[in-house]
This record gives sequence, C-alpha cells and structure tokens, in this order.
Amino acid sequence: MIPKKIPVDQIKDLQIKQYFNAIIVSGTVPKSTLGGTLTAKLNLTSSGDFLSNDVTGKYTTLVMDDESIVDDGTNHLSCRITDSRNKELFDDFIPLDLFLTPGRVRTLGVLVDAAGGVPNPSSQMFFPKKFSHLFSANNDIIFEFKNDSDAENTFNIAFFGERIKSTLATGQGN
Repeated sequence: MIPKKIPVDQIKDLQIKQYFNAIIVSGTVPKSTLGGTLTAKLNLTSSGDFLSNDVTGKYTTLVMDDESIVDDGTNHLSCRITDSRNKELFDDFIPLDLFLTPGRVRTLGVLVDAAGGVPNPSSQMFFPKKFSHLFSANNDIIFEFKNDSDAENTFNIAFFGERIKSTLATGQGN
C-alpha cells in the first residue's frame, strides 16, 4: 500500500508543459583531401526551450590503407558547438573522444567497402556525460566538424534533457 496520495492530475498537467526529450544530430564528415569539414545545424523548433542535461555519441575511426578503408582505432574527428544565440559552447575544436561516450564505433579487423559498409557497434557500457545548457526554442545548435583522416567518418550525437513549453519558460503558464 502506498502511504501517501500521489497528485496524478498535477503530474499529468506538468508533463504537458515539461517533459523528457532527446535530440540528435548525425552526419558524415568528408575526408581531409576533400576539405575535411562539415557544418551541421540542429533546429530546436517552436515546441519549447530545451534544457540539456547530458550528451552521448559515437563516431567512426576510418582511414585509407593502400586501396582499402580500414579502422585504425584513432579518433580523427573534432567538433566546435555554438548556440545560435552567438554563444560558443566550445571555444575551439574538441576531439570527439574527449566528450562523447560510448565513443568509437569499431570496425577493427574489418575492411570497409567503398560504399562505407556497416561498422560494428562498440558495445560498451557507458554513462552519458553531463552537458548542462538551456537552448531557446526556434534557435539552432551549430556543429562544426573537422576530419584529419584520408577517409570519411560518421558521427551521431544525442542530447538528453527537458523540453519546456514556452508558456512555462516565460512564466505565463500555470
């Protein structure tokens, strides 16, 4: 038996205004011989502000070896993140292995075909890293990537946090 009453109606009302949300950005960064950079934007839409609590992500570590693409196990990707309100969250390009878990998607010992093949997940246990920041609705998170490899590499980055409806964020809601 539950010793106290749970305010179900209040909880349901709050969940309409504030709820768990995850947002993701994915892409492929060209090889260094083709410029090795990519800018990606993640639009936060008008559904409310997003209070990020944690970040997680994975990336490939591919290079050219003679005529084949292989996994050398070395991170070749770095990233700078900017809130479109002109706030640089990373002052410089940070290697992905310093802030993403589980991190590397391994393809060690597996040749990857020219079409990119399907890398094997790292299958590691991990905890997301803390990443606390309030992003405003209708703004973008801008990601600038650099790849120092002579093969293209992919990434997936997810932020976990709370979506806050605009009326609640501005104090207009109940």
